[in-house]
Amino acid sequence: MFHFIDDDPMLRDLLDAFISDAGYESMGFESAVTYIDFLNSPNFVNPIAVISDIRMPGINGYELTLKIHEKHPSQKIILMTGNADYEQHGGAKNQLCYTLDKPFRAKDLIALLKAMEACENTHKAADTNEYFKQCKFGIDHDCPLYKLKHLS
Repeated sequence: MFHFIDDDPMLRDLLDAFISDAGYESMGFESAVTYIDFLNSPNFVNPIAVISDIRMPGINGYELTLKIHEKHPSQKIILMTGNADYEQHGGAKNQLCYTLDKPFRAKDLIALLKAMEACENTHKAADTNEYFKQCKFGIDHDCPLYKLKHLS
């Protein structure tokens, strides 16, 4: 299961199609506020990863990342952007699994979904639930969840 948040209904439909065509279940949300309401509801289902647009009215993707991590510190998060705020991005990148630049190709998104699923499966199966300092699933940066585990 993947959750995605974007204020553009056409992009939400496209994400839903890409994710379901790749064989995954998904849930789409029109804003960070609606996602936070769901996150705090008894109906919340923990996803493999959350995919969110950065620039949205109200709460942006960076702020949403912090709110998600308050409740679920080890949640994998992917932010999408066509125009990143580099000042905010610098502060948030150590909390993200990946940033997906718009426009993106379906095969790039699907490869990323598969990497997130492989990460999830590895950690569910591992006795220690350890994360890898350098992501071993083709993502070219240090894992933010590794840092979380080793700072606590």
